[in-house]
Amino acid sequence: MAPSSYFHLVGYGFGFAAFAMLYWGVRASLVARGRDAHLKALLPIHFFRFFGLTAMLPGVFNLAPAGFSEGYLFQIMAGDVLVAALALVSFALFQLGSPLRIGFAWLFNLVGTLDYLNAAARVTPSIHDANILGPFGWIILTVMLPAWLVSHAAIFAVLLSKPARTTA
Repeated sequence: MAPSSYFHLVGYGFGFAAFAMLYWGVRASLVARGRDAHLKALLPIHFFRFFGLTAMLPGVFNLAPAGFSEGYLFQIMAGDVLVAALALVSFALFQLGSPLRIGFAWLFNLVGTLDYLNAAARVTPSIHDANILGPFGWIILTVMLPAWLVSHAAIFAVLLSKPARTTA
């Protein structure tokens, strides 16, 4: 296989490193703002999970040569749209100060991570020709996917950490 067959993986690696460094750079200020503000800052990138709709658009992604059925592509699309909707609802619950906000953040992050792993584990290793991605697919794979993964990991870290004590 030609080295260009792996350009998308190199791009993914750089995208992941870039978003990890960005988060690392702002993490201390987000921690200082408190758990709810921290989570609210991490949710909006997932509003754009609707980009999964492109899996069904001819000419945007051509995953047929990689052996993916239309049914599987529909599953990817539906999962991404569901996660985008969960992110919007979760953000709204934080905005409203709802007592359901933390539980819903867990639900969003668990479903979102499982959806991500389902698509990433099957699609990314199956792409042996980066040309099938198209320009928009390249952006999704090398920019959006790394951002979503870093965000999911950060959200889990925040949810698993003890909330800072407040003094009365």
